[in-house]
Amino acid sequence: MTSGSATAAPGSREITKNFSELEISVIEKSYDSKMKTLFWLASVMVSIIIATAAANLPAQEIPDEDINDVAMHMHEHLSRITTIKSFIIMGDLGGVREPAIWLADHEEMAGLPENFEPYIGLMRQYAREVNNARNLQSAAISVSHMAKTCSNCHLGNEVKIEFGYDQLPAEWSDAVAHMQRHQWAADRLWEGLIGPSDKAWKRGIDMLVDVPLHPDDVTGESSADVDKELIDQLARRIHVLAGQGANIRTPNERAELYGEMLRLCAECHMHLGRGPGK
Repeated sequence: MTSGSATAAPGSREITKNFSELEISVIEKSYDSKMKTLFWLASVMVSIIIATAAANLPAQEIPDEDINDVAMHMHEHLSRITTIKSFIIMGDLGGVREPAIWLADHEEMAGLPENFEPYIGLMRQYAREVNNARNLQSAAISVSHMAKTCSNCHLGNEVKIEFGYDQLPAEWSDAVAHMQRHQWAADRLWEGLIGPSDKAWKRGIDMLVDVPLHPDDVTGESSADVDKELIDQLARRIHVLAGQGANIRTPNERAELYGEMLRLCAECHMHLGRGPGK
């Protein structure tokens, strides 16, 4: 699970409210049980990140009485963006619709600084693209650009986010361990986009440059109907992209590359009939 540690920057104010303990039941509403589970997990993953952001919001822009509300609103945004990403990884295009519609159409809280507006407009645009996407590739690219918009907003408003990391997964020895390393790496790349964080991005890329997984390790002897050549191509493509990712620096390039990785993960999981949480 992702964690973050906050160190207040000069001129910022320390936030004492523990966002990791906040309940989200008030915003579950009509979500089905699968959506609720994903949204809860996404909320837990981002809650400490948002606490860090709250601790480092620019002091001159937001009154003391409003800063916690702004951080909570950011929490709602990021939870739904992360939920969209999770559905894409599982290969569930239908699952992205509800969080995308919320992001596109919900009423923004009053009193946000004016310099938030361009980023909110972009977020709505990408959310509509996700909702209208006819395939996972389009949805994956759009949600990656949503993460990039988060990072651009953080940079534009001097919001500093620092990440702590899970313990490294086990060394590569079998299919399960290998896929755990893939998931760990994908989480670091996601943080690298949202932060933005060059350190998190590099950690994710470094993990992915491991030897590609052989299709027999994934499919097993009983999966005669699985196209092992396709699985091999998908696995190798992920590792090629990781090599490219080591040399790109711009947020837009990283978003495009991450979106392609999401699409490849989804295609592999759909073909195998399993993936995260299955």
